[in-house]
Amino acid sequence: MQAGAAPGGRIMLKTVLRKLAQISRRIYVRVIMFAVLDVIALLGAVALSPFIPDGAGSFIGADAVDTILRVLASSMLAVTTFSLTIMTAAFANAASNWTPRSHLVLREDTVTHSVLATFLGSYMFALVAIVMRAAGLFDHRGIVVLFFVTIAVVLAIVVSIIRWIVRLEGLGSLPFTAARLEEEAGRAMRRAAVRPCHGGHCLRDPATQIPAGAVAITGAGHGYVQQIFEAALQSWAEANGARVYVPVSVGEYVQTGDVLAHVVCDGEPDARAVETLREAIPVRDVRSFEQDPVFGISVLAEIATRALSPGINDPGTAIDVAHRISHVLRCRGADDGDGGGAPEYDRLWCVALDPDELFRSSYDPISREAGDCVEVQIAVQNALRAVVAGLDGAMAQAARDCAARCRDRAVGAIRDAADRDLFRERLGDGGA
Repeated sequence: MQAGAAPGGRIMLKTVLRKLAQISRRIYVRVIMFAVLDVIALLGAVALSPFIPDGAGSFIGADAVDTILRVLASSMLAVTTFSLTIMTAAFANAASNWTPRSHLVLREDTVTHSVLATFLGSYMFALVAIVMRAAGLFDHRGIVVLFFVTIAVVLAIVVSIIRWIVRLEGLGSLPFTAARLEEEAGRAMRRAAVRPCHGGHCLRDPATQIPAGAVAITGAGHGYVQQIFEAALQSWAEANGARVYVPVSVGEYVQTGDVLAHVVCDGEPDARAVETLREAIPVRDVRSFEQDPVFGISVLAEIATRALSPGINDPGTAIDVAHRISHVLRCRGADDGDGGGAPEYDRLWCVALDPDELFRSSYDPISREAGDCVEVQIAVQNALRAVVAGLDGAMAQAARDCAARCRDRAVGAIRDAADRDLFRERLGDGGA
């Protein structure tokens, strides 16, 4: 079977836009974009020079541009290096104090990217402009345009410095890191609610739903299933009259040779088709927050469990995280997995998000590490009660089951009779 049939344009566009959106969150992208804009601005200054009237340079004092460029070239590289040092120190602080996986979300901070891109881009602008000036590419009229472009760059630097000062007030701190993790986890949870089973059919029982003659597509390496590009799978399936069954979940660890998907089609998929399908189910060394709400919630729970360790003993952080996780879980809504109605991708079957896994990765570890800390145990029960009040169906039942486990664990761990009575009293009607 050939994989080269033309896919649906609209579906393929979704995949391309999604990949571009993910790439845009890398710091080097903004640096490259700013550098390209600098070159365009300098070339534009040369091109616009014929339209500048004679004598305009002396009227506005454009000769000062050389001094400004030298200042930028001598200072912005040092500023960029210093800012990178601050950024890496903030990341290291968050990794050592809160959770090692916090850097996965901190490194995608767009404000930090924009500031560093502005600083480094300004240095490159000044350096290239000085070279062009020395080469005689700017005449007495072109220097006027260069002067105004340089003033614009200076203004961009001032704005970036102000943004950077404001950002440094919280970068790497606990509230900032927890808020960013909560935001990422909530975004992934809402995606799961809008597109249960990744917009395809629900694959509840792979043993019975996958046809006997399906061809297994195995992974070429080991690692975590980072995400599933459902639009790419649907596009390939439409182009080849096939159906795709994905029995692995996002965030699941797979070994080399493990099955990533089953394909029902006419004939045997060729090497190109296999590679296309593998690229649509990328396996990497680390997990991603993109489609993995379990990962986002578990990283939040790591902050709480580390705070409850004997060396730190910070129950207040654990209480705060317990409530943050409840906000994320309530983003899931009342959907139980299949969403009802016709699926967006009718040739795709995927495993639904397991509600029980969400709670076993969040509140169970917090409750286990809390031990006889009655304040944290009460906060866990209150948070789970809020989750139950905001959900129904399988999610609400999973929350009730988790509350029962945590309640029994707390009663067994709280040794002081007065604290145990306080815990039972605060539960009131028996908890969630």
